[in-house]
Amino acid sequence: MTIHKNYRKSIYGPQASLLLVRGGIEYFDLLRDLILKAEQCIHLQMYIFRYDYTGRMVIEWLRQASEKGVRVYLLVDGYATHLSADVMNRIKSAGLALERFEPLFRNRGLYFGRRLHHKIVVADGRKALVGSNNIDDDYYGRPDHPAWLDMALFVEGTAAGALEQVCIQLWNKEAARSRQLCLPANPPQTLEKKLRGISVGIRRNDWVHNRNEIWKSYFNLLSKAREDVYLVSSYFLPGRRLRRQMKLAARRGVKIRVITAGCSDVLIAKQAERFLYPWLLRNHIEVYEYRDRILHAKMGLRDDRWLTLGSFNINNISTYAGIELNLDVRNRPFVRQVRQELDQLIAAHCTAIVEDGLLHQNPLLTLMQRLAYNFIRILLYVCTFYFRKEHVADTEG
Repeated sequence: MTIHKNYRKSIYGPQASLLLVRGGIEYFDLLRDLILKAEQCIHLQMYIFRYDYTGRMVIEWLRQASEKGVRVYLLVDGYATHLSADVMNRIKSAGLALERFEPLFRNRGLYFGRRLHHKIVVADGRKALVGSNNIDDDYYGRPDHPAWLDMALFVEGTAAGALEQVCIQLWNKEAARSRQLCLPANPPQTLEKKLRGISVGIRRNDWVHNRNEIWKSYFNLLSKAREDVYLVSSYFLPGRRLRRQMKLAARRGVKIRVITAGCSDVLIAKQAERFLYPWLLRNHIEVYEYRDRILHAKMGLRDDRWLTLGSFNINNISTYAGIELNLDVRNRPFVRQVRQELDQLIAAHCTAIVEDGLLHQNPLLTLMQRLAYNFIRILLYVCTFYFRKEHVADTEG
């Protein structure tokens, strides 16, 4: 099928180190070390960057790095990140270069659908964090307010240098000409010993610019699976083509487990998800709801040999509107370790959805879920209808 064309276009390279990082304090401790140990340059690109306790803490780390002569470039989404003019001036006065990606209103009108959904931090082109974590108190957590469940990958090696180039290219699209950056002629290489057999590839989605690499990763995850598939998604509303691949995989005997949120920060999206539960169970796909806090992680895994993790939600907003970035990993021991963590998560922190419970569900609740599902479909259309697949020269490399 033509869908597999150019699937291997993404370049995989060996890494000096690779680590799965849980959200909350574990993530932010690593983020602090990444920032404070940087020597030359930091790129931080976030969908949500709130100026709350967590945001002020991160800004202080970045200010300290800037005082040491480190160049700091902060790119945030112009819709999801709400920073007043006073706060933006305060951040810039701390020595940080700050830009907003596509504010909600532009000269040519309302511009809602295409958003910067990245969650990337790169230090010196050598070390990077990629995952689902935003900068916000919900993601850091407090004793009386546990952090949302997020996951990220810390990578050191060739992927970090390539991620820096991605950040520079996107920064140059948003920054004034006087603030644009040059791509490094020779990306820095790590001096540490490389781990044998671990390779990481960068996958991107930006449908407006003809990039659908992450969607293809999920398509191939399902079409090539032979034994097991795990899908972890905070807003799980797969489109028709991905649902068809799930159905075909289940018919081949692949055991598919979907881990999604039990409670959500977007209630209508949660009800829309639940409208799909009967279809999933009819097709022998297991469904688990994370019950401890809000699940915000985004990951796919197959056959103990391959995984993808990053900002991409399994729904049509990420497919057709968001600018997304994931890392794909090929390595049996590493992927097997992640799968074991997911098994423990299911056993200790999730509730299995069973068909009997759905059969006895209140008909009014079923109707509400159907209405929520149809409303979300209309909303997706509104967010994306004005985008045309423009056949433009790819200037992003």
